[in-house]
Amino acid sequence: MTEVGRVVSVNDDAAVVSMQASGACEKCGLCMASSDGKEVLLLALNEVGAGPGDTVEIEISPGRVLVAAFALYLLPVLLTILGFVVGSYMSRGDESSPLPIIMAVVFLIVSFVAAWLFDLRIRKNTRPEATVCLLYTSPS
Repeated sequence: MTEVGRVVSVNDDAAVVSMQASGACEKCGLCMASSDGKEVLLLALNEVGAGPGDTVEIEISPGRVLVAAFALYLLPVLLTILGFVVGSYMSRGDESSPLPIIMAVVFLIVSFVAAWLFDLRIRKNTRPEATVCLLYTSPS
């Protein structure tokens, strides 16, 4: 996935890039939202030597986006189904038992806690998860 942004600061081989929040990257957890919520900041590996104020194209590893999407969307669905199956097994197939629904809700809550902990872990990460791959030059 590629996005276009502006370099805010540079530190060694990493750049902090500011870009408009888009629907595709809104909830993946790699970016830090600015105070107004319209822009996001992303730490990117600066392979092209961009400086503050430069407009750049950054590439975000598709693997990171897929992992974030799995944690946020698929994990709760899978754990809810697993909770229902476990509850059905525990109730020995009794159709009048509320246990499958209760276990599904418990597993759903556990999945939300797991997604929240995963999000905290990603946000603590200071390793660049994106790469500055293109430096745009303005016509003089």
